[in-house]
Amino acid sequence: MTPTNKVLLALPLVALFVLLLAYYRLFTSPVVVGLIIILYVAVSLRNRRKFKNKPQN
Repeated sequence: MTPTNKVLLALPLVALFVLLLAYYRLFTSPVVVGLIIILYVAVSLRNRRKFKNKPQN
């Protein structure tokens, strides 16, 4: 699966996730907000390590 296909698959899933969180008013829950922040940091660190040795264009 190409990176473009992965993004095209992930975008609707993320949009659906955000809509569900908004519908059930979970953005006001500190636990959910904390979980989102932790997941963001984890993915950012993973991507930083993954692309650390790639040459810049």
